[in-house]
Amino acid sequence: MMATLEPADVTEPSAEPATPPRRRRNLREEVTGWALAAPSAALLLVFFVVPLGLMVWMSFFDWPAFGPHTSVGTRNYSQILSDPKFAKAVAFTVKYTVITTVIGLAVSLGLALLVRPSFRARTPIRALLFAPVTIGLAPAGLLWLSMSNSRTGVLPSIASHLGLAQSGVDWFARPSTTLAVVIVMTIWKTAGLAMLVLIIGMDSIPEEVYEAARLDGASAWATLTRVTLPLIRRPLSLVTLLTVSTTFLGFDQFFTMTKGGPDNSTVTVVYYLYNAAFVSLHRGYAAAVAVLIVLIMALVSIPQVWLQKGKSA
Repeated sequence: MMATLEPADVTEPSAEPATPPRRRRNLREEVTGWALAAPSAALLLVFFVVPLGLMVWMSFFDWPAFGPHTSVGTRNYSQILSDPKFAKAVAFTVKYTVITTVIGLAVSLGLALLVRPSFRARTPIRALLFAPVTIGLAPAGLLWLSMSNSRTGVLPSIASHLGLAQSGVDWFARPSTTLAVVIVMTIWKTAGLAMLVLIIGMDSIPEEVYEAARLDGASAWATLTRVTLPLIRRPLSLVTLLTVSTTFLGFDQFFTMTKGGPDNSTVTVVYYLYNAAFVSLHRGYAAAVAVLIVLIMALVSIPQVWLQKGKSA
């Protein structure tokens, strides 16, 4: 008798296939990424986005220190744009920013070229040049104010002995010398960080590139302008962005060294904002000034960020 063969059991496919491992892995990585970014996003929301929104909202109100606030529309902005003191503060800030940025970049690049090669005292010299970066702008301003004192300061005495300035002349009595002292102090304070960024950029250039330039008979100037500078464009743009941001928003050095003088010739836009908010106590007007400063900084920073993201030459 022949055995009857029973048909094998066939398992029907599931109506909903399981999630592929790759999809599960991508989902897990995405959730992990959002979880890691959540604390930073929360801090950004609480300490930047919300205050920025409140600042914009306040700028449309007359908000005195005491009493109720009333809506004034765009009157604060029209008053700011028609105020010659604000125009003067913007012009001075732009002047100070341009001079400090150009001279500071030249000084930082020169220092980077000097201390980049290997020599015995390179490390302590680099540390000495970087040391002013660790000092706050306010203490640095007080230090330079003391050193620039016409009676007891060491800098006027040195300048007088070298024949660069007359003895007993107050450097903070004239706008030109006042601005010069603040610019020198700012460059002394910030050049070390820019120097370090440029050194890191130079160290990333392969040595074979310099060897090829030497074989082609390139001079030191040609190597600098045609090899080094194009290949450190991104570090240069980063340094420029940082320098422009810190100088345009300059306040501490002017508050501690000049108090806006002489004759309100060194009032920056941030100092103008300070006077509106904490001296005149017009908080709505000050909020409108802050909004304009943010817009100006955005317009200045966008081209530099674009250069920072661009391709290397």
